[in-house]
This record gives sequence, structure tokens and C-alpha cells, in this order.
Amino acid sequence: MLPLAAAAEKPRAMFGVVADEVPLQQGGVLVRAVRPDSPALKAGIQPGDVLLSLGGKSVSRRADVHAVLLTLIPGQEVEVELLRQGEHCRFCVVLAERPQRGRAGHASAGEAVGGDRVLRPLVVEPAIRKAMAEHRREVVRQLAALPEGLEPEAVTDHLQAIRHLARDANPQGRGWMLGEAGEVSLQFRDAAGVLVLHGANNRLALLVYDEAGVLIQKLPLNTAEERASVSQPVMERLQQLR
Repeated sequence: MLPLAAAAEKPRAMFGVVADEVPLQQGGVLVRAVRPDSPALKAGIQPGDVLLSLGGKSVSRRADVHAVLLTLIPGQEVEVELLRQGEHCRFCVVLAERPQRGRAGHASAGEAVGGDRVLRPLVVEPAIRKAMAEHRREVVRQLAALPEGLEPEAVTDHLQAIRHLARDANPQGRGWMLGEAGEVSLQFRDAAGVLVLHGANNRLALLVYDEAGVLIQKLPLNTAEERASVSQPVMERLQQLR
């Protein structure tokens, strides 16, 4: 048996996704976010994907992802199976080494620990927090103004501003999600489930999940016709966002 100190220093594998805690009815684990500069991001994994298996082992809970990663090593190439908008996809991912904790089990501000979480920085500047909140409020205001009042280019500008501020401050649990370069998503949770606003290259889409985390609608919001086709129940949910 290895001494405890040696075991603690053993390199551990990092994948780089944030998996949702809500179980999915169809099985698998919802990818809520993808870490910047992570193996998952480099392989093309995206927020909204449903992870079905990792390294040949099925996953149906966030804990399953943890368990599989413990059996793998940095540098190992593994196959990832997932669902993307209802279609099966396979990716090959070369796992990275999980960043080590600092001394005495503490991590420095903003340090990524493990493959599925980022610690909250010790201090978030009030000016950054205020700026993020202002951009978020403007996005919410525009969503509540559907169908006529939403301007896709303005909304994506606000989303990108949130992304840049989030990368600097790296606060946890504010609903922002990082994807491929130039992409950002903003998540809103309510009693009916989760709404995810996804923007990239001045293109917007609203992903609608039910209470079980099942994707039930993907609604583009880029033209007047697309915005007018959003159902009244979804419109009412958008108007209640805070």
C-alpha cells in the first residue's frame, strides 16, 4: 500500500465538464458547462450535450463521471459518447492532469480543482460583480420584450461582456457557461425547469429543459418569424425572469 502522502500526490485525470445534478429521463448526464482550455473543450464537447459514456463506461449521474475519472490517468485517450440535439456523437478525448491543490488542502483564488468544478475566488471585485449584474439585467429585459423588442446583436454583445468579466472574476454559480471560443450561454432556472440562452456570432437560441433536465425545445431567436413562433408558455416564463 502506498503511503498516504504518495497517494495524495498521484496525478489524477481531468476531463473538464460541469455535469448537471438533475437526472435525465432518457439517461446520461447533461453537460451544463465546459471548462476553458480543458480536454473536453478541445475535443468539441459543448454545453447542452448529454454525456452517455466515458471511456466505455455508462454514466447517468454526476457521481458516475467522478467515479470513471478516478480509474483513468492523465494523457490517456478515451472515447466519449453523447447525444447532441438528439443525434449520437462520438469524440476522442486526451485527458489532462488535474491541477493539484495548494498546501494544507487549499487552492489559490480561481484555481481549477478537479474535472468538474472551479473554486470561487477569494475576492471578487465589487465593480466586476456590478458590471456582470447590469449586463445580465439587460439580457433579461430583452428576453421579456419578445417577440418585437429583442435585438440579437445587442443580446450577444451583453453575453460576450458577461463572458469576459466571468473569465476575469471566475465566480461560481452565477448561471454563466463557457463553450467554444466566441460562444457563451446564460442559464435561468425556474419552477418549470431550466432556460438556457445560447449565443455565438450574433446568433441566438433558447434551449428549454423540463424539470427532469430533458431538452424539450430549441428555439432560434434570430429573425422576427422565429421570435414570433415562441410559444405563449415560454413567453410567460421569460417575462418572469429576474
